[in-house]
Amino acid sequence: MSRGQTLFIDADDTLWENNIYFDEVVAQYVAMVGRHGCPSERAIERLLEIERVRTRQFGYGYDNFQRSLEAACEQLLDGRECVEELTTIQELCLGLRRRAIMLLPDVDRTLRTLAGRHRLILLTKGNPDDQLRKVARSGLRIRFHEVDVVAEKDPDTYRDVIRRHGVDAASGWMIGNSPKSDILAPLAAGLGAVYIPHHATWLLERADIASSNGDRLLVLDRFADLANHF
Repeated sequence: MSRGQTLFIDADDTLWENNIYFDEVVAQYVAMVGRHGCPSERAIERLLEIERVRTRQFGYGYDNFQRSLEAACEQLLDGRECVEELTTIQELCLGLRRRAIMLLPDVDRTLRTLAGRHRLILLTKGNPDDQLRKVARSGLRIRFHEVDVVAEKDPDTYRDVIRRHGVDAASGWMIGNSPKSDILAPLAAGLGAVYIPHHATWLLERADIASSNGDRLLVLDRFADLANHF
């Protein structure tokens, strides 16, 4: 591929581990309501139902995740006293905020290589304060020409991103692990997309990409493989 392209790169679960820590908290929530007789399948289903609604209303981030867990817990316990469970959820979510950033393999080295060839823009969705803190703590800010935090990653957002950053969609690419946000949405907006799967991608971000535009879709096993293609 030619040099001088614009590469938008996702953050969570593309550059560093993220959802595995949320999954750990969800597992503890499931265990807590399970002690009151709630089956794990029902606990997961109820949480996802609440998250589907709340993310549309309030976006993404630690605060909304905590509120979703609290709402799910209260609904499943059906009015029973759950002060202890809610306190535990608060403590678990506070621990999430303090987690060290663990970069995925070869990320820094690969970004350094790519930054010498292309314009790199870190494009992440969520609460701006949450995301910018993670970027700062990761030590990767110097590898990117720009950082852009958006509320959602849908086709309209990508069209706006393309416009704001002055990108020719035909030579721009989105790189990430989430089929819904990082692959299907940018393809619909005219960008190319690079899918790098992560085993712990959030359930609400999963989607079938088998029928996606093959000419503009690249599937790689590892982040380091980007240097062989760009």
